[in-house]
Amino acid sequence: MWTRQDIDELYRRHGFTVLRRCRRLLGNEEEAKDMVQEVFVKALENPGLFQGRSAASTFLYGMATNLCLNRIRNSAARSEAWQSALAALMESRATDLAEELGFKELASLVLSEADEISAAIGLYHWVDGLSQGEVAQLVGLSRVTVNQRLAKLRAAAQALREGS
Repeated sequence: MWTRQDIDELYRRHGFTVLRRCRRLLGNEEEAKDMVQEVFVKALENPGLFQGRSAASTFLYGMATNLCLNRIRNSAARSEAWQSALAALMESRATDLAEELGFKELASLVLSEADEISAAIGLYHWVDGLSQGEVAQLVGLSRVTVNQRLAKLRAAAQALREGS
């Protein structure tokens, strides 16, 4: 359980990392700053969320990712602008799947077709380049489950591509 002092220390140590993550996902400095504040306020208001299964930095990074994905979904998540922004991000971090399927299709799938956890898994793996084991630890699922979710995302992206 975190105290106010713990949150202050976490902010000093990891605030920039959380801001960088939010900025990268949201593509807007002011929204990213708002989201950083939301991450640390949520951590302060719900100290029991952190259960110690991972490092505090990993937990905050994951929380930032999920809150940003929610913000994207709740705003113009499915608009062409957001899909283009994610496609550009994926293009800058090209992976085999992104190259094979096309950045636009994969971005569209991650933002508009997948559930929240699957979208986070796809972003962590294909955009951030994390291994399946690292993703599993970050989202609190087994490596097998992460692999299965990635396979479903891959199949859905391929179906989306074949249907176009």
